[in-house]
Amino acid sequence: MGVSFSQAARRVATKYVDGSSLDAAVEVLGARADKDVDALDSEGKASLISFLVRNLRELSVEEATELERKLLREMGAVPKPMKTIVVKDDISVITLRNYVRYLCVYLGMEWNRGMLLQSAVSDLARFALTRGAGTFEISAAREKVSFRVHIDGQVAIGGAWLSTSNEPLLAGVRNLARGLRSTSGAQGSQLEFDVEWAAVA
Repeated sequence: MGVSFSQAARRVATKYVDGSSLDAAVEVLGARADKDVDALDSEGKASLISFLVRNLRELSVEEATELERKLLREMGAVPKPMKTIVVKDDISVITLRNYVRYLCVYLGMEWNRGMLLQSAVSDLARFALTRGAGTFEISAAREKVSFRVHIDGQVAIGGAWLSTSNEPLLAGVRNLARGLRSTSGAQGSQLEFDVEWAAVA
């Protein structure tokens, strides 16, 4: 029999919280805590880890983020080189935000910057919904995360629409993005941009 999720979590988390707090957080997971950790894919592990850490309420934001990162790495919850998420409703916006958060924690983005990125991408997804739907391709490396986004509707005529738009839902992306490229036509609108893990001085 393999190692259960709760056993793997305890090996790391006991250095951060007392036993009773950890027991209570594990109990909230119910039967999921007994799953063989090696039978879970990376995103399944990440989901359980996030849920567990959220229930360790005595930790500061910084401590919780550090613990979550160590749990992700200890359990081998490695993000895919590229992930595609189709945004077609409010639930898929949440799915996208959660995935970006997972990347930020695993790869070590500073907490405040990670929150800004999550909010910016969520706003961009909501903007895509106002045009029908959108497809987000996300690639992550140690230095940056790269986005390729297709929006079903035509946002503007011609290119460079993102850098010139006054739409409030696009402000967050404009503030964080590097290498911004955008086009728009009858087949929809596209944009590509990178966000560096650390702020550039």
